[in-house]
Amino acid sequence: MPAHRNPAFSADPVTETPADLEMTSPGVEGRRLCVLGSGDFGRAIARRAVLSGFAVKIGTRSKEKQEDLLRLIEATGASVTTQADAVNSSELVVVCISRRFYDSLPLQLLANKVLIDVSNPDDAVRKSPISNAEYLQQLVPSALVVKALNILSAYSLETGGMQGSKEVPIATDSDIGRAKVTQLVRDMGFTPVDLGPLRQSRYIEAVPMEFFNSWRGAFIVVSVLFLVGYVLNFIKFQLCHNMTKNKTWDWSVFKQILMTNFNRNLGVVALTTLGAIYLAGIIAGFMQLYRGTKYSRFPRWLDNWLRMRKQLGLLMLAMGATHGCMSLGIYHPHHQYDWLFEPPKTIRAEVKINGTFEIQEIPLWRHDPNWRGEVFLTLGAVTLCLLAILGIASLPSVTDRLTWREFAFIQSKLGWTALVAGSLHNLVLGWDYMLKAYDCYFPTGLQYALYLPLLCLIGKLVLLVPRVNRRLMDIRSGEVKQPLRRAARKRVSAA
Repeated sequence: MPAHRNPAFSADPVTETPADLEMTSPGVEGRRLCVLGSGDFGRAIARRAVLSGFAVKIGTRSKEKQEDLLRLIEATGASVTTQADAVNSSELVVVCISRRFYDSLPLQLLANKVLIDVSNPDDAVRKSPISNAEYLQQLVPSALVVKALNILSAYSLETGGMQGSKEVPIATDSDIGRAKVTQLVRDMGFTPVDLGPLRQSRYIEAVPMEFFNSWRGAFIVVSVLFLVGYVLNFIKFQLCHNMTKNKTWDWSVFKQILMTNFNRNLGVVALTTLGAIYLAGIIAGFMQLYRGTKYSRFPRWLDNWLRMRKQLGLLMLAMGATHGCMSLGIYHPHHQYDWLFEPPKTIRAEVKINGTFEIQEIPLWRHDPNWRGEVFLTLGAVTLCLLAILGIASLPSVTDRLTWREFAFIQSKLGWTALVAGSLHNLVLGWDYMLKAYDCYFPTGLQYALYLPLLCLIGKLVLLVPRVNRRLMDIRSGEVKQPLRRAARKRVSAA
């Protein structure tokens, strides 16, 4: 669920503006909304509600100048008045001020109103055992307090279009309040999600405070893979190179630890991560085959693995794109990749060395790729293109426009094609090198980059066997089959 913290609300003490400052603008009769607070978020809520067909009154708490109020009306299309008049005009009241100033609200006038609390906890109240919404309910026991809209930002409300896919969690103890706020959320172009009683507002208020919680596992996995791969590259290409091939210590190879080693590792980790994404689905398929049902929960480790696939995919795309950009500056015949290019022509030239001339043979490299280089570069470009499509299709704004069949085709068919193309890209680069380069008994990264993709491809081929695939499709369509262990026991007893 996407989450954005609301902008800071105005923190001025609650003071009502003079009644003669009330200004009106056209509205829709019968659908009224009161907004308490004229800060950024209050104005954004008011504007969105006006565009959704509500007659909105903003109850201001600050003594703003006349021209400021005029600009406020022009920006939102709402009316600006005192808090008392705004509250009396509507049964729906959106409270857009900080919790610290709740007790300065016209609490008596809020009795029996539907109060929509949109605040998020600040540093002063973050350790409170109750949520902001629960505190507001304590201040106005007769009110119907509803927690909603706090995960939205002023920017998304003002410029984000209708955002029909944006989920807005709602929590309240009142069925009447739940029904009214659910309809309001729908009218504003969002998707309401009922989380139950008001105590769930503690969870809702914690959502905007989260910091990459859903990304934490993927970051850890990718970071560990990258660190391990980088250390292995350093041992193989810097330390072992000097220990096994050079009689004297060659410090020049250490120049490669930044760009060359980094780029090698990016490609290896990207392909390994792509394999890990699809390996999770393969394991899940075999587990469903074994159990004979899709209704049994996966082990926690597999469930977490399946849930982090989107984050793994986006990190993999970032690594793949960076690898492609860096490779443009590395893959040329002068940089250890001469087998990808046409052989050089050799010329003899007189070269001046230390004041004397010597005849030396100098290779003139051609920058035209040979057949192997052509295939290698083409497969790399195709893989990166497919990964870009997968990444774009995972965006909520794009996903909402796709049918289930289209989404499944992109994530499954194109995803597997990207895995195969990436594996072939890796294989064409070093199919002979990876079989003979075992410095200090370490295989090259080109080899262990293929381990998970090969496991995925073998598992996929097994699952595509007609009889196996038929059983799996029946299970995934909802049928409950006999577990394989029980079926095997019956066959043995029958024999």
